[in-house]
Amino acid sequence: MEAWVDRSVQLRDRAHPKPEPIRNYTFEIGAALCVALIAATAWAVLAAGWVNGGGGAAVVAVTSVVEAALLAQARAPRIAAAIAGPFLGLAAIVPTTLAAMPPVAGQTVGSIAGHYVRALVTGLAASTDWDFTVGLCAILFLCGYWLGWVALREHRGVLAVIPVFSVLATNVVNAKDPDPIAFPETVAVVLSLAVIAAAYLGALGDRWVAARITPIGGMRVRFGSSAAAVAVGLTVVALLVPPLTNTDISSRLFPRAGIGNSGKGGSQPGGGVATIGFNPSVELGGPLVSKPHLELTYTTTNNVPAYIRVEDDTQFVDGSWFPQTGINGPTSNTWNDVPFSGGPLPRDTDPAHGGVGADQQQVQATIVMQKGATGQQPLVPFAGDPYAVNLPGTAYGAVAPTAPDLLLSVDDVQLGQDILNGTTVQSTSLVSTATATQLENAGLNYPSWTSPYTETKDDGSHSIATIANLAKQWTSGQTNPFDEATAIQNHLRNPAFFQYTLTPPAVPQSTWPVVYFLTVSHRGYCQYFASAMGTMLRTLGIPTRLVSGYGPGTTRAQSGRQGLREQTVSTSDAHSWVEAYFPGYGWIPFEPTPPSAQGDYETPPRGTQAVSGPPIASASPVLRGTPTPARGFGGGDPGATNTPTSRPGIPAPVIGALAVLGGALVLIVAALLWLALPRSLNGAWRRVEALGVMSGMDRRRAETHRAYAARLAKARPRAGDALGQLAAVTARAEFSPEGASLQERAVALHTWRRALFAARPRLGRSPG
Repeated sequence: MEAWVDRSVQLRDRAHPKPEPIRNYTFEIGAALCVALIAATAWAVLAAGWVNGGGGAAVVAVTSVVEAALLAQARAPRIAAAIAGPFLGLAAIVPTTLAAMPPVAGQTVGSIAGHYVRALVTGLAASTDWDFTVGLCAILFLCGYWLGWVALREHRGVLAVIPVFSVLATNVVNAKDPDPIAFPETVAVVLSLAVIAAAYLGALGDRWVAARITPIGGMRVRFGSSAAAVAVGLTVVALLVPPLTNTDISSRLFPRAGIGNSGKGGSQPGGGVATIGFNPSVELGGPLVSKPHLELTYTTTNNVPAYIRVEDDTQFVDGSWFPQTGINGPTSNTWNDVPFSGGPLPRDTDPAHGGVGADQQQVQATIVMQKGATGQQPLVPFAGDPYAVNLPGTAYGAVAPTAPDLLLSVDDVQLGQDILNGTTVQSTSLVSTATATQLENAGLNYPSWTSPYTETKDDGSHSIATIANLAKQWTSGQTNPFDEATAIQNHLRNPAFFQYTLTPPAVPQSTWPVVYFLTVSHRGYCQYFASAMGTMLRTLGIPTRLVSGYGPGTTRAQSGRQGLREQTVSTSDAHSWVEAYFPGYGWIPFEPTPPSAQGDYETPPRGTQAVSGPPIASASPVLRGTPTPARGFGGGDPGATNTPTSRPGIPAPVIGALAVLGGALVLIVAALLWLALPRSLNGAWRRVEALGVMSGMDRRRAETHRAYAARLAKARPRAGDALGQLAAVTARAEFSPEGASLQERAVALHTWRRALFAARPRLGRSPG
């Protein structure tokens, strides 16, 4: 009788075929939007330059959404998704980051696991790239996993994007440079609105199915088009509408988050804390925090680490120093910009004209730069006074009176191309080898073109007079500019009078910061010391300029080429120092910043030692497991001085094996989740057929659901009842005019899991 009924059903279906349900791709579109959103979020974070080589975080972020989407499609219970989350996260993070893991003590499984645990919990507060990358992977995984599950399974779009919005907002208010993150942040905002719309449409679809409502054809397309237009429109309006206030509200809400203008000593309205980094100006500001990441590496032909100069600051304004150029060009007729095609710079190098000195040697540097290493402008770093560069650009500086197309002093060199990660520049510099005795006897016959370098302007507060009086007191008894400069340098470096700190006290509003530093607080970082010495020298009539650039960095390795020492320079190596002019010898460097726990600053060597040694120290934190830095003149501005020792790395076969095991684990987990958690009744039946394939019993073309279930039950007798119930509900849903109710479908899904559980001890092949 049952066979006759099945045959009748087949004949009826052939005569009156049931229309195929219209396939909509709401779930797939929502999943694609979630993947795009988390990818854009990772893009924005990485574009901010928080870490070098953190691309694996983007892979982990995308993987998290895919895993959550698979669980959502399989209708997994919430508890199952919560339990699976940590394991799926480790399966994604560990294979992605293991190869780059720095050596750990003992290289045992326990030490490696402990390092991972610390990095997962505290990585975002670490100063090393690997730990930060692991912490970033953990945050992005949580955001992506939450996004995929809540948007695709719970259909709650606003709740789903809140963690992503938190990451984007944190990225915006803390980024060193807003320009690289503007586009990815905008894309992420548009995609987040699209995800919210897709989640809302998914919730509507579920309600339509529950109420047996057939949506009007094309409704989803019209809904999606409207949502996309609204998302783009809202984003455009947000970008174009001017702000209601110029007040830095974010710095008041997050006073310790590094908000506002990043850079050394950048002014922070509202008491915010800036992050140490290169700044073309020397502006005395508030507290600084050190978050080092790589800016450049370099080698020099004399194999001696050097101060890396980028910009000369010659314009003095109220105790701060700025380059002699503005938005509309030079601020003085004495300065000009001259294009060149590469090679020697367009400058007058005749010692008789005073631009360079007779006792100078050339030092060539090969510098590999990262994007943003010189701020928003693509400037050339030099290991001394600029002389030549292998790329075309524009040189800017003081004009030679005898030849307007030549410069006597070069303040900066702007490249004719943008600086990207890995841009290599070869620059040649001039380094003075004048001895202390020669400088003491240099005299006061300054060239006329140096007169702007002695300018000091007061704003009526008598600040210059205060500084001039201090300069006279400190240099009492000295008879020449070199000894006067040395006396001021040594006084500032004396720990009995001045202390180095990244958190200088607040300055009263009506007081110049440099005056408050010299007369009251006696505490500050390198910009305070450099500005103080530079201002004092100018009040004494000594031509002076400040230099913004980087300290020598950290010795990383000996390169294969002639055994050259390679130096690594980070954002925390950003530094400012002083140069004074001496007739016949040119610009001579001085270091007023004292040694401290944050940096070992040494006075510059004179004579031939300036180009041959002793080695120059780095005061920056040792980056990413690099060797101990050399000691001597200079260093980066602040940072810890930890010096990890070298240990053997993780063997490549171990890394490969762990990566393969991790990938296999992900595939196994995904396959088990797919098998155990079907999303629909049809999906459950497809898994029944998959169980049959694993048992060696493919379904025959003319075989009904019940017949196939009965045949499969012979090989899996313990699952026979459950398979029969599932076949009956599936057949009724496909062929009965009434179909199957929602309750019957839910029971059928539970029935499949019961069948799978009953069949699990015997998943081997059996004869059919």
